[in-house]
Amino acid sequence: MARRQWPGSAWHWAWLRHHAQLDRADGRPTGDSERAESGYDSHLQIAERSLNAQHIYLSPHCDDAVFSCGGQIAQLRRSSAAVTIYTVMAGDPPAGFTPTAFTDELHARWQGGLSAEQALATRRAEDQAAAQRLGAALVFGSHADAVYRVSAATGAPLYTSREAIFGEIHPEDSATPEALAQAFCAAFPQLTPEVTLYAPLGVGHHVDHQLVRAMALRLAAQFQLREVYFYEEFPYARDGLKARLRAVSELAQAMRAHPEHFGLRAVLHKVVLDEEALNSKIAASACYRSQISSFWADQDELERAFREQHAHSGGELCYRPLLRGEDQSSG
Repeated sequence: MARRQWPGSAWHWAWLRHHAQLDRADGRPTGDSERAESGYDSHLQIAERSLNAQHIYLSPHCDDAVFSCGGQIAQLRRSSAAVTIYTVMAGDPPAGFTPTAFTDELHARWQGGLSAEQALATRRAEDQAAAQRLGAALVFGSHADAVYRVSAATGAPLYTSREAIFGEIHPEDSATPEALAQAFCAAFPQLTPEVTLYAPLGVGHHVDHQLVRAMALRLAAQFQLREVYFYEEFPYARDGLKARLRAVSELAQAMRAHPEHFGLRAVLHKVVLDEEALNSKIAASACYRSQISSFWADQDELERAFREQHAHSGGELCYRPLLRGEDQSSG
């Protein structure tokens, strides 16, 4: 499969800077001085607010959280904050899974024709190496990646093409937000409202990212979490303005399933990275050797892409849903 070609991104960042100015809680534009006072142009201050609270990053697959949030994870760990990456879809394929042409293609690209079991072992080892590089704890979820999930009725694979995994959630998919949330609660039985949760925004529209986004909203409402952030997934965030708008719109729509907890909007936050954090992110991302060919020609191109993204954005971008009492538009 040919590597993805990304559109130019400078104007997308310009749009985001404008968009962020409109996302004050009172709906008025935010000027440069006000953004500086509010912390828009600084680190989210998460570590300072809750050094003793746990920060949990929901990563649909091995690599998503590190590619997207590796810099802020590094900064949190330098501040002595407890950080755990929970890789949601890291489970084994179902017993008797028959490889498809699509999984064969993926395994060939990931490292020369591995079996599903070998591919998963490789990806988990890469995830462990990356988490160790950042100093984060790592927990693997039990659900399988979308490309391995099958119909409970027929045993037929549910997602057998690139179009399928970047399309709509299959009605027979057993990895529902409810099931994912139950598995999460089994791994984190002591979840408290002080926990800060991070989840994918859904840029790129991958079915697993859609499911984890819904899972995070469900958990936030169930446990009354006040600090929930939805991160723009890299490199999908380079898909362009339309993909970003779609993901933000879908997040706002999904929040309406929990009106008792959320308002109607999410506000943009930027986590500014220092050079040490950016270098840590790049080093951790390079641990995913099997995935480099999906997006870049080699490790040097990976590093250039991360540095270019950082130069345009100034950091890592995420959205925080306003809670019901915070959002004046929610009544």
